[in-house]
Amino acid sequence: MKRTLSLMLTLILVVLSLTACSALQGGKEPSSTPTVSTAAPSGKSEEKVVRGIINRMDNFLVLLTEDDEYQTMDYGEGVTTDGFAEGDRVEITYTGELGENSTPVIVRMTKVD
Repeated sequence: MKRTLSLMLTLILVVLSLTACSALQGGKEPSSTPTVSTAAPSGKSEEKVVRGIINRMDNFLVLLTEDDEYQTMDYGEGVTTDGFAEGDRVEITYTGELGENSTPVIVRMTKVD
């Protein structure tokens, strides 16, 4: 009797914890409806500018901004690193958002004295 009661309580606790985990994650299935793009009317994303020092160049660029933050950026189509070196001060025009959870795309890169 005690064993059955313990087993039932354990099962109830497991079900409740799974339900709680599902509720914390939103408990929603992925939507199959198409999403609407919030791009600018011309079809291009808004371009922004940031200045800093090239910290690392590889398949991506790491920039130390004037705000002393490291930003990882991808190279856009046609952007090359020819003539640039780590330690160069640059002004970068990019699309996207700066931050930890996104990777902006470099549109243009110029040296700054």
